[in-house]
Amino acid sequence: MAENPGLTEMLLRADIALYTAKRRGRNEFCLFDAELARELQRRQSIERDLHSAITMRSLVPWFQPIVRLETEAVVGFEALLRWSHPLHGPISPPEIMTAARETGMLQLLTQTVFADCCALIEGLVKADCRDVRVAMNVSPRELEAGDIDDMILNGLAAKDLPATMFDIEITEEAPVDPDRVDEKLGRLSHAGISIALDDFGTGFSTLASLKDSRIRKVKIDQGFIRGLAKSREDRLLVKAVIDLGRTLGIEVMAEGVETEADRQTLYKLGCRTAQGFLFSKAVPLHLALDSVVKEHAKEL
Repeated sequence: MAENPGLTEMLLRADIALYTAKRRGRNEFCLFDAELARELQRRQSIERDLHSAITMRSLVPWFQPIVRLETEAVVGFEALLRWSHPLHGPISPPEIMTAARETGMLQLLTQTVFADCCALIEGLVKADCRDVRVAMNVSPRELEAGDIDDMILNGLAAKDLPATMFDIEITEEAPVDPDRVDEKLGRLSHAGISIALDDFGTGFSTLASLKDSRIRKVKIDQGFIRGLAKSREDRLLVKAVIDLGRTLGIEVMAEGVETEADRQTLYKLGCRTAQGFLFSKAVPLHLALDSVVKEHAKEL
C-alpha cells in the first residue's frame, strides 16, 4: 500500500472499508488493512480490464436451459454473464455488473448481451424452434436510466425477430422513478415480450408486484429450492407461491434445481418448469442452439 495515498485513493479505501463493515452487521467498524487492499486491487483490476474483455469477447453471455419438469424438454434459455479473468479467474455476474456501473460501461454490456440473445433467437427461428424463448436479466434501474426499451424493440424489428420469443427477467429493486419504469415495461409488454419477476421471495413488495398485469411469470429464488425435499417450511412456501400463481394466471418456475429429489418434489407441488445444474449448467451460444436443434430433430 502507498504510504501517502492521494485523495482518490483514500476515498476508495474508505468506500471498501465502509461496505465491509456494513456486510458484517450493525454497529460495526472496519479498518482498511492488507486484506482489504487486496480486495481493492482486485476491484481496480477488474474495472480496468472490463472494456477489453467485452470488446475481445472474453466476457460473453452463456445460456442456461429452462426445461419442462415432466419431460426435461428445453422450453427456454436464460442469458448469464461469464468471464474468466486471466488473473482472478471466474468473475461473478453481480461483480461484473457492479464494475460496469462504476466504469460507465453498463450500456455496452447490455448491448452485448442483447446482441447474443438476438443471435440465439435467430438461430432458433431458422431451426423452426419458435416455441423456445430467450430471457435476459434487466434491473429496474437500468430501465429507468437508459433506453433499453428502444434498444430491444428496434433490435428485434431490425432483424425481423418475433418479440414473443424474448423474455425480460426483472429483479425486485426499487427504482427512483417508478412511473418511468412502468412506461417502459408497458411498451415492452404491449409488443409481446414476456415480463418475468426474478428471484421471487427475496426482495420487497413481492405480493404487490403480482398485481401488475404485465408480470406473466415469477421465478422462485434458488434459496427456497435447494434442499426443498428435506424442508417442510420451504415446501409450504413454494406450494403457496405456485397456488397463488395458478389463481392469478401467472406461470411459476423454479431456479437452482440440483437434485432429483428436489425436481420430483417441485413437480408434485405443481411446478412445471425449472432450471438448474440437475439439467444443465450455462453453455456457450452455439452449444445451446445445437442442443435444441438436436432435440427438435428427434421429435420429427
